[in-house]
Amino acid sequence: MIVIDCENEALKKSIFEFFRMKLPKNYKDIDLHLKIKVLDEFIFLEIVGNKINKSVKLDIKNDKAHFVLKRYLFDLFSSYKDFDSSFGILTGVRPLKLVSKVFERNSYEESRKILFDKYRINKIEADFLYRIYKNQEKLRENSNLNNYNVYVHIPFCPSRCLYCSFDTTIGNKIKMDAYTKNLLDDIKSYELNFSKKPNSIYIGGGTPTAIGKENLEKIIDVVLEKFGSSREFTVECGRIDSLSVEVLEMLKRKGVNRISLNPQSFNEDVISKLNRVSNENFSYWFYKAREIGFDVINMDLIMGLPGESKESILKSIKKAIDFSPENITLHSLALKNGSKLFENSYFNEEDYSDLIEESKKLMLDSNYEPYYLYRQKKSVISSENIGYAKKGCSSIYNIVMMEELENIIGFGLGASTKILDSQGKFKRNINSKNLEDFIKRR
Repeated sequence: MIVIDCENEALKKSIFEFFRMKLPKNYKDIDLHLKIKVLDEFIFLEIVGNKINKSVKLDIKNDKAHFVLKRYLFDLFSSYKDFDSSFGILTGVRPLKLVSKVFERNSYEESRKILFDKYRINKIEADFLYRIYKNQEKLRENSNLNNYNVYVHIPFCPSRCLYCSFDTTIGNKIKMDAYTKNLLDDIKSYELNFSKKPNSIYIGGGTPTAIGKENLEKIIDVVLEKFGSSREFTVECGRIDSLSVEVLEMLKRKGVNRISLNPQSFNEDVISKLNRVSNENFSYWFYKAREIGFDVINMDLIMGLPGESKESILKSIKKAIDFSPENITLHSLALKNGSKLFENSYFNEEDYSDLIEESKKLMLDSNYEPYYLYRQKKSVISSENIGYAKKGCSSIYNIVMMEELENIIGFGLGASTKILDSQGKFKRNINSKNLEDFIKRR
């Protein structure tokens, strides 16, 4: 058990999160007692535990206390078995948001030195982060306070997958119709303070196509009437059991130019245990979407699903590459509160050594470039989730949302609206996550 004595609750939480991210497999079993006292110029740290007894005085200088502490702890524990050194001492969701500031202000060589000295990010990871940064560069240059993007959330699915922690409801026509009505009212009544059209529109979920063609078409019509068309218009069509030719044709007719078709894995034994439909008809729907004429198709895969070996995961990635979609997003399974896997205390004992490195090489060798990255806690392999794209096909929404570069206007259950001020800071407003409240409020 890790016990941390510290008067600063935020620092205490940050240090505990460091141990949870860096030693994900055994942090619960480690016997450690840390005493932290922060003064103006120094930190006094005592660590007592199995085979460890240290007392040090750390100089803060012009640095932040949590960086100083984490660097010391990183160096002290990096030799431990199963220590995850990825991204050095950074444990947040958006590592590139901080790292990009280093790249902006320094030469590449200087940046690499700073990233290691300050954050313990090694050369290989610094190179990969820089690659993503460069792939975002054009969009970063054109982003400003006046750009905005629209997100609409549809919280319905044909079934609930075992790994899912989203606020998702199994198909219910009465609830779908009521949700659609209130969602349309919200969009129509929104007071728009931007004079131009959105940079991107993203309808996500859940599975938006599970709400039915009539409801989805109404939602799209109102969005277009309110905001106008955009450079990128994405609709997640993740579950093939929610699709019909009529729905895909409607989406194309309305100007949707990017869709997601998400197999998650091409291992049928794995899929069959997830409360998810088989992918045996996946190729039909992929090539039907191609025939209808969508410019960009994304495919999601999840690495680390129950019963899936390293070899099986790499085989799924290769099969996704064979389809040649414009985007492939590789997620690491995260055991989130609310998912059945979390509730059942799922523990993965597979050997995934070097999987992340091998998956990166496979994608790069196949001419897919990483264009955005985010991290999740409680991941079974690594915390990395990486979006890859063919040249010129990076998703605008994914970049501006994840790097917090532009305004986001969110509609629907649990959606977040983030409006930038003149200092580049966001004012956030998060919608209710309770479906019954959303439906019955009028």
